[in-house]
Amino acid sequence: MRKYIRWIRQNIKAIYRVLLFIITLGVLSLIYPNIGNFRYEYQKGKPWMHETLIAPFDFAIHKTEAELAANKDSLLAKYSPYYEYKPEILQQVSSKFNADFEKKWNAYIQTDNFKNLNYKKSTISIEKKRILLYFQDIISGIYDIGIIEASTPQLQIPEKINRSLNNVSEKIETKSLYTPKIAYEFISQSLKNDFKNQSYHVFFQDLNLDTYLTPNLIYNEDMSEKVKNSMLSNISLTKGLVKAGTRIALIGDIIDDDTFRILESLKREYESILGSSQSHYLIMGGQSLLILACLILLFLYLRNFRTQILEDNKKLLFILLLIVLFVGLSSLAMKFPIINIYIIPFVLIPVVLRTLLDSRSALFIYIISLLLNGFLAPNSFEFLFLQLSAGIMAIYSLPQLERRGQLVITAIITFFTYSIVYFAFAITQEGSIQEIEWKNFIWFAINGLLLTFSYSLIYIFEKLFGFISDVTLIELANQNHPVLRQLIQHAPGTFQHSLTVANLAEAAINEIGGNPLLVRTGALYHDIGKMKNPVYFIENQMTNRNPHDNLEFDKSAQIITDHVKYGIQIAKKHKLPQQIIDFIQTHHGAGRVQYFYTSFKNKYPDKEIDEEKFTYPGPDPFSKETAVLMMADSVEAASRSLKEKTPESIENLVISLIDKQISENRFEMADISFKNIHQVKNIFIQMLINIYHARIEYPKEINRD
Repeated sequence: MRKYIRWIRQNIKAIYRVLLFIITLGVLSLIYPNIGNFRYEYQKGKPWMHETLIAPFDFAIHKTEAELAANKDSLLAKYSPYYEYKPEILQQVSSKFNADFEKKWNAYIQTDNFKNLNYKKSTISIEKKRILLYFQDIISGIYDIGIIEASTPQLQIPEKINRSLNNVSEKIETKSLYTPKIAYEFISQSLKNDFKNQSYHVFFQDLNLDTYLTPNLIYNEDMSEKVKNSMLSNISLTKGLVKAGTRIALIGDIIDDDTFRILESLKREYESILGSSQSHYLIMGGQSLLILACLILLFLYLRNFRTQILEDNKKLLFILLLIVLFVGLSSLAMKFPIINIYIIPFVLIPVVLRTLLDSRSALFIYIISLLLNGFLAPNSFEFLFLQLSAGIMAIYSLPQLERRGQLVITAIITFFTYSIVYFAFAITQEGSIQEIEWKNFIWFAINGLLLTFSYSLIYIFEKLFGFISDVTLIELANQNHPVLRQLIQHAPGTFQHSLTVANLAEAAINEIGGNPLLVRTGALYHDIGKMKNPVYFIENQMTNRNPHDNLEFDKSAQIITDHVKYGIQIAKKHKLPQQIIDFIQTHHGAGRVQYFYTSFKNKYPDKEIDEEKFTYPGPDPFSKETAVLMMADSVEAASRSLKEKTPESIENLVISLIDKQISENRFEMADISFKNIHQVKNIFIQMLINIYHARIEYPKEINRD
């Protein structure tokens, strides 16, 4: 048992990586729809490239979306919504009107307008009754026909409605109905025509007739929707039948509209039968094998070309999560037809990976993602061609993400790539510009817009998974960064040394390949630990007095080696990324402070030496960038102490120092070749010669007076 526990502890990281791949396989298998795939690929307007296709069973030909929409529109043109007729509303309105009329008439007959009419008492009573009956008749007539809400949306479609009363419906034309506004205008016009006496018009206005025009036709939503759905459910989804044994397509036949519709119907029936049959588990097994094949390809790529990513559990988790996320989005798009798959910003995958990893990895992982999504997407070849074209253009258009504006340019390029490639596919398949689905260009535009949000996503991914982007490196390399400002103030000589080292390392990495921005930023921070005791480092000493003269050699060595420890503390305090801390840890590796070690050994030849006091904490460089920085740091510091800075002395110095580091196996863990090291030597020699070049002495002017 202990043996197994010990084995697990020794291989815990490898076990974790295997579990990540297994979990990814399981999640993707669950996301995939458990239906079979039609074995044939075809496109409208293209020749049938497979063997002769015979109908394997009877199946119906499904109508196109356009045909179904036309059937629906035709049916809805005959549809009449249901309205409930409410006779009690007339009773309520009449009762209120009669009461209000009595009050307002009594007030009106006291006015001068009415008194000027000089009506007799008996005439006043007759007039009152006549006018009241007039209003009762006209209001009753309007309500008998019906008042409907002016904002009723159902009136915009049908010409007729069903008016229901006591479960009995009658169909009436909507143009004969009143709205409150139309009813008021009708009453007003009637009053003008029937009452010539202007004095009555003042009374009519005071009545506020619009307050008595309440709709009595109320929309019955439940009944209307039930009838509408019943009508729509009767629409046939199919048109025609293909009998088993019928020849559908011969090899070389051009797939026209009718053949394409038959093939689409066969594909739908075929996948439906497979999904609901006993082959369900076989289909799941086949899909899992396809997913496994893609994951194995990803694993092999990482193992052979990007071992550092495979061994970094956070980076591996990020890559697998990104793949699962976009497969999940594709699956959702397939379940909800309202969402078009082209709205999903797949190009975000290579953009993010190019920024956080490298172009080669971004392209390969993107291809794996597209293969996994291609099993879900309709017209798989068209989908893969479109996405791959856009992704490659995005990678080429974004060599380095240094400004947000670059993402806008990449989004525009992506939109035009999508549009041009899709347009080419469309005219090839349809043979007509009129048949192109132009709304897809809207999806492409939204896709490009979503791509601009990758700037924020990159920042989030950096913080969650420990990446470092070029944008962050540019911010860190700014001399206004608080740590660099402190270095300039407390250790100006060290800062100048760091600048020169940065120039050397950057030039070397540009030559041999790597991340020049990373190595430059790392070089600027590699000696920040010297801020703790700056005067103990020769580049910061302004006088001939050296504080090491008063210390024992082992104490001096301790101060020198401690600048690595202090540098790590300062970096963590200011929350610098781990990638920058790596440069601080490794720029001396596990090397020795040779000057003080040799001095101690010469002074105390018989004394046992504590090697640890004269050794840097390490580790040795483990990347091309950290290895180059170690070389640049050592040759720059040593070149300052040369008495004669001639090309020969500089060349001998560079070669001897780097060869010594090689002999001490300082670069054993770094991914750097002897050819790279030879190139680095030549670059350092040339640059140091240019830095320390001998100046021409100008002749003095002779005074001839």
